[in-house]
Amino acid sequence: MDSFVEQIVAKKKSGKDLLIIIASIFGFVIITFLILTIVTAFIGSLSLLLVAGLGYGLWWLLTSLNIEYEYCVTNGDIDIDQITAKRKRKRIVSVSGKKIESLEPYSHQQYMNRKFDRTVIAAPSVNEPGLWCFTYHSKKSGHTLVVFQPEKRVLEALKSGLSALVLREANKKMAEGGQ
Repeated sequence: MDSFVEQIVAKKKSGKDLLIIIASIFGFVIITFLILTIVTAFIGSLSLLLVAGLGYGLWWLLTSLNIEYEYCVTNGDIDIDQITAKRKRKRIVSVSGKKIESLEPYSHQQYMNRKFDRTVIAAPSVNEPGLWCFTYHSKKSGHTLVVFQPEKRVLEALKSGLSALVLREANKKMAEGGQ
């Protein structure tokens, strides 16, 4: 029998995101003022169209900062998509459960000095409680670390596809209080 579990997690805004929001709004106000006071004398009523275009660009930029991650586990295989502003979806991870080398609770301090060819943060932030991570090798990306924040049902569905050794270690980590 096939199993399918999915979960959506919203990314929290970082300090960089907030700086982009503030700078964009401030820049929009200044540019709008300049267009309406100086440029209007040269291009007339087209300046309102220019301001509307800038407003649309600002809306596009600000909504592009709304990012969600969708975890889909199908028969023990996991796909993670990044959804930007509910208008664009991009697959960032797709791995068979059999290829996962480790599955354990994530600790930033523990993984800070370890080297990976690719690191995927598919969680609200790296400081959130309840984060888990898994590692795997791919021909395209090399040794990859994926950090995510799964619910218990997602973890259980993912465990069904793991190899016996990885499953044993993941169960031990869960029993130690990882989730």
